[in-house]
Amino acid sequence: MTKAPNPNFKETIKHKLEGQHFMHLIGFDLTRLDCGVIEGEMFLQQKHMQQLGFVHGGVTSTILDITMGFAAYSVVPEGKAVVTANISIDFLNPGDGEKIIAIGEVEKSGSKLVFTQGKVFTEKDGKQKLIATARSIMAIIDVPN
Repeated sequence: MTKAPNPNFKETIKHKLEGQHFMHLIGFDLTRLDCGVIEGEMFLQQKHMQQLGFVHGGVTSTILDITMGFAAYSVVPEGKAVVTANISIDFLNPGDGEKIIAIGEVEKSGSKLVFTQGKVFTEKDGKQKLIATARSIMAIIDVPN
């Protein structure tokens, strides 16, 4: 685990989550908050699926953006924020299962950009299956007033 330039990043993320209605709406919860690594999960419901019964690509993309974004945020100094500048997602397998798990990790952090990677798994009967990988570039910005 890397030393966080903002020692209050966990509290700030938890505070941001209170106003993050979309995550609550889809039922996605963060389960690990470490500097440079963020994980989350949710139990799959019909509203997360597309017509063939697999996890919708939009759901997969959203939880990757959330975990990679918060991972990037965890390594920036206080008074800074991040926004997604670029994201690339590779869908590897159809997602089916009872639960979906996303992991976002920082690969490299600079003064203007944070490069991250992400993975999404589904879990069924205790077995995980990798369904997508991603990379993103997060731009570091000043916190708007």
